[in-house]
Amino acid sequence: MTDTEIGLIRDSETGVVRQEWDTVVDNELRIDREDAETIIDALRVDHAGSFNLFYLVRKHYWTAEGAEHGDVADFLEAAYKRVRAVNDDIAVRIVELGGVPPNTPPTIQEAAAVHLEAEDLYDLRPSLEGDLEGYATLVASVREHVDLVEDLGDSGTGERLREHLETLEADAHVLEQYLEADTLVRTGAGTRG
Repeated sequence: MTDTEIGLIRDSETGVVRQEWDTVVDNELRIDREDAETIIDALRVDHAGSFNLFYLVRKHYWTAEGAEHGDVADFLEAAYKRVRAVNDDIAVRIVELGGVPPNTPPTIQEAAAVHLEAEDLYDLRPSLEGDLEGYATLVASVREHVDLVEDLGDSGTGERLREHLETLEADAHVLEQYLEADTLVRTGAGTRG
């Protein structure tokens, strides 16, 4: 069954399709369409990865517990909002370049290098370790794409990605500090009752 057949994706019954998925149209940024396609392909990976990282960090904000709950939860709440802002900005840039950002679960997951975790609840330490892994994956991807877009003459996208790197790296550093602390509780194996 396709995603449409199981009801995951609904085709609009009204309105006119302005642009089909996986197409690139001319842009007002004066970036050559072929170069824009290459940039959009790269940005789709970062967009999808930041989308998944947003969900990971937000889940851990929702589920943080223990003595560290207050400080860690406050950080996670602010962090997921920053990741969401990165995600939105990358999506806007894809549109400015003439593309369509991944915007359904299948297209997001197909493009994402940052993976979601299972729906279970985990102790705080492994949750933060997973978040840090997600940040590391996204930072590596964004860093690679800064060079790519600048080599293709898109300094505007390069500048935006550099700003996002600063944000992502700063949050990853805070996670590292939390993980270095011995105060994070390990409740052991088992399930919650």
